[in-house]
Amino acid sequence: MNTKRARCGNVPCEWCDRDDRACRFCRGSGWWRPERPHQTAAGELSWARVDEPCRMCGNTGKEHNALSAPPAH
Repeated sequence: MNTKRARCGNVPCEWCDRDDRACRFCRGSGWWRPERPHQTAAGELSWARVDEPCRMCGNTGKEHNALSAPPAH
């Protein structure tokens, strides 16, 4: 379940072609653990952790910074 993808959905992708910068959001694992609200049977609101593919790197574990160009090799 916790496997990374080799590439994101962008073709070509300058970020996927690199191996030197791990994603800063998932720390290179390709997965992150956000919290989501959960309402109990008694009506209390709590937070539950969920495991899901990292949306910031496309589950590749590689940095995908949309605000800057990839650094030169």
